[in-house]
Amino acid sequence: MFLIKILIISLIFLILYIILKKTRLLIDDTGSSSHKKFVNSNSKPILLGGIFFLIVTVLLLPNINLIFKILVFFIFFLGILSDINFLNDPLKRILTQILLVSLFVIGEEIFIRSLSLDFFDKLMQVNTINILFTIFCFLILINGTNFIDGLNILASGYFLMITLSLIFLNQNILINILHLDAITLVCISLIIFMVFNFFNLVYLGDSGSYLISLLIGYFVVLNFNNNFSISPYYVCLLFWYPAYENLFSLLRRSTKKKIVSNPDNQHLHQLIFIKIKNFTNKSHIVSNLISSSLILFYNLIIFILAFKFYSSTNILVLIISTNIVIYTTLYYFLSKDLMNNK
Repeated sequence: MFLIKILIISLIFLILYIILKKTRLLIDDTGSSSHKKFVNSNSKPILLGGIFFLIVTVLLLPNINLIFKILVFFIFFLGILSDINFLNDPLKRILTQILLVSLFVIGEEIFIRSLSLDFFDKLMQVNTINILFTIFCFLILINGTNFIDGLNILASGYFLMITLSLIFLNQNILINILHLDAITLVCISLIIFMVFNFFNLVYLGDSGSYLISLLIGYFVVLNFNNNFSISPYYVCLLFWYPAYENLFSLLRRSTKKKIVSNPDNQHLHQLIFIKIKNFTNKSHIVSNLISSSLILFYNLIIFILAFKFYSSTNILVLIISTNIVIYTTLYYFLSKDLMNNK
């Protein structure tokens, strides 16, 4: 039955790709994208990720209730409106995000209950504070995922590693991971998507990045709440990159007196791309893939360490702190180098 589902997922992807390619629906004109310089500007990939992961979620994931599917659809629909440039107003978009994520968190009763800090955990006993904090975390996650989705295979590869981490926890540490079959199907779906994304044929788009981050965020928080042996900082470490990318970008724009909701080409992965492109003189697509691979390799090492110390709060906090220092330092030197070369 599981193999049949894998075949169905593959067929769904291929059929969607053929239909959207023939009808030219959801074609991404990279000429109008803020990511233009970081992809092959002659290609026009399809924003297929959202529809693909929506169909997988609604039709194939086991033990997913109807309310969950409806809420996921509305998150997807918000992303589609953004993808087709129908919802360009940043304020309207974030307000809609807040509404939909709030409905998702409350409707699914998915709350972050602990950070292993006595003062914080006491605050979390107040339902209103608990709900608001969880909504804030999901908003940081879905927007941070959208931020890192600027290079091929970067966002999809990152979330693939998160799903693999959950599967390995179940297999090797013998932790009972809830929705393991669903997580495995999402993992397989990400692999299929990455193959096409690698060749610059498809993109996640806002709809895909919103949906996949919300879906995997849900699975991770659900399993953290169900397994007291998992440190809350293991969860933090799994999502450190998109979360810190978001928070750092907001801080960076505000300190430069820029409108924080306006997109730019100053994210860390974009600075890494520029450095590699200038250093190697390779094509856009090759420089793109080298940049993504380096970032994913670094995070793979981090995930292996996190897996080894999944219950050791002090070590996990140290790893997170080290990541933040490395990210910030690297960003400083790359941005300084870019300014000097202008």
